[in-house]
Amino acid sequence: MSLDKWSSSLRYHSKLSLGGDVPYFEIAVRKAGLLALAFAAAALAGCKLPVLDPESDAVARAMYTDLRTGSPEIHTRLSPELKTPASQAELVNMRALIPPGEPSTGKAVGWNYVSVLGQGKSAVMTHEYDYPGKVVLAQVSLQRPEGAKAWIVDGARIRAATTQELDALKFSPLGKSPTHYVFLAAMGASLTLMLVALIKVIRTKGLKRKWLWVIASLFCVIGFEINWFSGAVSWKANFGLINAGVLSGSSRFDPWILFFCLPLGAILILAGVWAKPEPVQDAETPAP
Repeated sequence: MSLDKWSSSLRYHSKLSLGGDVPYFEIAVRKAGLLALAFAAAALAGCKLPVLDPESDAVARAMYTDLRTGSPEIHTRLSPELKTPASQAELVNMRALIPPGEPSTGKAVGWNYVSVLGQGKSAVMTHEYDYPGKVVLAQVSLQRPEGAKAWIVDGARIRAATTQELDALKFSPLGKSPTHYVFLAAMGASLTLMLVALIKVIRTKGLKRKWLWVIASLFCVIGFEINWFSGAVSWKANFGLINAGVLSGSSRFDPWILFFCLPLGAILILAGVWAKPEPVQDAETPAP
């Protein structure tokens, strides 16, 4: 079993690899609109987001410390499936990516927990560690089988980047390609059309079920998103309301994602196809 084997259901933030060109960050793209909607729904419903478990956090930090120092204690933390020569070779490759010395700071930037009845609990812990001129992102996958008291490590990933390379991930409108600017313009146009259509519906007299047309003015189909770092654009069928904005993860390795959708409802309203008031009939003139 490879140390870098990662359950797709547990991916969190950036998808990491053991090597490769650091500037080309391979993103496990989140569905930006659905993620934002999920957080909003959780907040509106009064649900609590996952709380960082101190025990799993401590195990993940200890795993990283053992890895960077080459401590033999690391083998006691691994699951039996990872105690193989191949995994030992991967640990050596991971350690080579870590700068020498102790990090100046280390903080948790992501955590996710999944419980399965009869199987126990799993966790994905993501930490950033700062070094002079460099940052290391460490992802550790943990398992705690049903009835067990301690967490064990069943996967790990390491990625390193210089602070200059991470600066390239920051949002900036300068020095971008025409694709970036066209996307920004389209995003602005989408929001503007929805706003104008909404105002038109509110100000239209004699319009029945106005509340329904207010919702229709915000109705969207076909979502578009752009990775602001790489310029990669994608689209997919997406039915919802408004669904436009900017999103970035809590890690400095996460790029900015801009997204918007085609405002079909606003277009049909402004074109006069939807939300038409009923014509006013003239009063009949009484016969002489």
